[in-house]
Amino acid sequence: MRGIFFWEAAGLSLDRANPYGGLLARALSAVGVKLHAGHPEEFTKKWLYQNQGQIDVLHLNWPHYMYDAPDLTDRLARCAQVLDNLSLARALGYKIVWTVHNLYPHESQNRDLDHLARLAITQLATAIIVHCDHARHLVQRRFHRTDGVFVIPHGHFIEPYPNTVSRFDARQRLDIAQDLLVFFFFGNVRHYKGLERLLEVFQSLPGDHLGLLLGAKVYNEYGERTAASAAQSDPRVMVRSSPFFANEEFQFLFKAADVGVFPFVNVLTSGSVITALSFGLPVIVPAVGCLPELVPPEAGIVYDAEDPDGLRQAMQTMQTRDIPEMRAAALERAHALDWAQIAKRTLRAYKHE
Repeated sequence: MRGIFFWEAAGLSLDRANPYGGLLARALSAVGVKLHAGHPEEFTKKWLYQNQGQIDVLHLNWPHYMYDAPDLTDRLARCAQVLDNLSLARALGYKIVWTVHNLYPHESQNRDLDHLARLAITQLATAIIVHCDHARHLVQRRFHRTDGVFVIPHGHFIEPYPNTVSRFDARQRLDIAQDLLVFFFFGNVRHYKGLERLLEVFQSLPGDHLGLLLGAKVYNEYGERTAASAAQSDPRVMVRSSPFFANEEFQFLFKAADVGVFPFVNVLTSGSVITALSFGLPVIVPAVGCLPELVPPEAGIVYDAEDPDGLRQAMQTMQTRDIPEMRAAALERAHALDWAQIAKRTLRAYKHE
């Protein structure tokens, strides 16, 4: 079986890209599926006719990238073209699978268009993959799809990132005192990540024994402004910012930390949380999306996202917990997100009629 995975511009690399696509391709190869990177600009009617009978599955992950454009007129035209091509693909015998990583784009420019596109894709798809039961219910409620919905977890990120340094050495490299309890935020600095709220809460926590490390991916004016403000907000805040962190850098950031804090305003699936668990880092997360199903109590704290004091209470409670014990539980949880099992279940979704 051969499939095309419409992923990121970097393709299915495990190095300079989100490793999910590459890990999925590698796992699927073990069950007889050759998964290749697809690019929206190549998804044409001509391509569909040329590859009929040679490609079995068209696998979408972030549909928004297939029709995104700065101008609304262009966005509408591209979206219509994508949906028309998907309809042709079904008529030509291709399987269509959508992994619902996000219900909608995080920073949608036109929610009505994004909703209509997903309604159409959900109906055209031969199978839908979601990462948790909550997402399955959302797909049913928002897009009215009940059959052919496969609950398959997001796999771990244990292998792509080197993990050979000790906590001591990581802190020496980053010039972080060994006796600090370090909370850690990692990810793109975007509104939905809740970084500003985290900074506000951290500043309210007393104690020179605390530190907040930010691994801030900054790629726009908002990110630059927020990172700069964070560095000046509290002497206990340590900012490491970059538009891109190489794989080799991850271990120094994650190993220097004691607890990952991801105060999302809105999210369905989080690769950042899975990365933290993969480094054996306990986490604090809000009860949104798939996170309550992802994070067991022994590996982190899931707080009430509707409680204005929920994040602060979680960060206070974490200071009383057995961090080494939680580290072991976090890594155990990551190992449970096994790629071999994910590949077998994904193959069943690919074969679904």
